[in-house]
Order: sequence, then C-alpha cells, then structure tokens
Amino acid sequence: MKKIDKSKINDDQEIKDYRNFLVAADQRAQQDFDKTVLTLSCGAIGISFAFTKEIVDVASVADLEWLTWSWRFWACSSLAILASHYFSHMSLLKTIIQVDQGNIYIQKPGGFWADLTDWTNLFGGLFFVVGVLTFIHFVSISSNK
Repeated sequence: MKKIDKSKINDDQEIKDYRNFLVAADQRAQQDFDKTVLTLSCGAIGISFAFTKEIVDVASVADLEWLTWSWRFWACSSLAILASHYFSHMSLLKTIIQVDQGNIYIQKPGGFWADLTDWTNLFGGLFFVVGVLTFIHFVSISSNK
C-alpha cells in the first residue's frame, strides 16, 4: 500500500475540493434532518388531532394522558430542532471568529455552541420517537375499548 505524505494533503487541490464537498454534504444532511424531524413532529400532532376527532370517541377514553404526552413529546421535538437552528447559527459565528483569530486548529470549531447543536439534534429525534411510541400506545388502548 502506498504511503501518503500528510504534508502534501493540504496542498492537493483535489483533496481540498473533496473536503469542501464533504463539508457541504454534511451541512445539507443536517438541514435535511432538522426539516424532516420538524415536519414529522408537526405533522404527527396534526394527524393525532384528526385521528382523535374522527376515530376515537374521546368521551369513552378513560386515559387521555398517553395522547397528551405524545403531544408534549412532539412539541419538545419541534422546540429542540428550532433551538438547534439557533445553536447552529451561533456555532458558525463562533467558528468564523476562531478562523479570524487563528484559533481554529487549537480549539474545537464552534465551541460550546457546536455541542449544544449536537445535543439538541439528538433530543429532537428522541422526543419524536418517544412521541410516536406514546401515541401508538394511546391508539392501542383506545381501540380496545
């Protein structure tokens, strides 16, 4: 196997172009994830309202707690993704400052804001999944009555 001279990697325009492509692809993937979770959460709330209104006899359902918890989880999912957008913006601003100051190689790019972005994305997805599971449970107990 051919050894790669790491000192030449930064000089190679093809590698730089490929890296830029990867950065852009990562940004698009993150944007797509945020949009998807936000759309799914808001759509799930809307569908659950329609389902509850049209199919389930709310008066006969003894425990609406599962339904309200699914709504809460979906609302938290949407809020987490919206917070993620803000934190991502702040992370990019921090990264620009790091580049301008020449600290980009000695500090984590984006700093604390990048960590917040990662965590809010994770929680946005988790809240959505838990909301789906609680709604499925609500449907199962309400359809058995």
